[in-house]
Amino acid sequence: MTKKIKNKKIGLVLGSGGSKGLAHIGVIKALKKKNINIDYIAGSSIGALISAYFAMHNDINKLEKIFLQHDWKTGLSIIDPSFNGGLVKGEKLGKLVKEIIGDFKFNETKIPLAITATDLITGNSIIFKDGNIIKAVRASMSVPIIFQPIEYEDKLLADGGLSNPLPVDIIKSMGANFVIAVNLDNQFFNSNDLNLKKKSLPKISIRSLNILRHHLSQYNFKKADIAIEPNVGEIGLVGWNKFMDNKQAKEIIKIGEDATNTILKKYNKKYDKN
Repeated sequence: MTKKIKNKKIGLVLGSGGSKGLAHIGVIKALKKKNINIDYIAGSSIGALISAYFAMHNDINKLEKIFLQHDWKTGLSIIDPSFNGGLVKGEKLGKLVKEIIGDFKFNETKIPLAITATDLITGNSIIFKDGNIIKAVRASMSVPIIFQPIEYEDKLLADGGLSNPLPVDIIKSMGANFVIAVNLDNQFFNSNDLNLKKKSLPKISIRSLNILRHHLSQYNFKKADIAIEPNVGEIGLVGWNKFMDNKQAKEIIKIGEDATNTILKKYNKKYDKN
């Protein structure tokens, strides 16, 4: 641990990004190996799932094993077709999330936790810090087009990445005075790379959401003390194939671990010369 980080209240922010979120596991593994303890954690979408598990169990190696044991059977098991508000109802996804995390409330976590979702009615970012964790994670993971949004009180909740894909501001409000943020929405957009006129409507929609999340993430990313950007590449809206392919999943986890080690090494050289 660097001198500058020592004695700080460290907040870890895990961003949205579908299967790219496997990189978050590698990031936490690297931080643990460097004895960097997390005092607060917040996440959006896939980052909400990883954050919730780690906040509750503080065991990233076990979470890695859980993800690596899943295959296409798991993917098929969460499909409950819908033609109203999304291709998938998401009820089976909620059950899978419950199996992974357990059924807990925010006040039971080992590490203070916050999860972001988006109210489709008002457009506001909704922050969960109390109540049922599964409901919050399920709401935050409700990717538009794919999953139905969740009705909650007077709200219609969808993916946290629509309004706050990298909640650095939230982690600071919780009490963190040193923030490590992991941005997965770091695609580089070049109009010469593809001819959008030849793209299908779904690909245009996915591209649009990626651009939205990219710019929202960059705004908050600049406020972090340590900024980590695992270079996973563009994977579509969710990237189920990478979740269910053990080899690809391992590769993404390793990318997250390597990216963290590289950034920490640079950070140490900058601040620990004396």
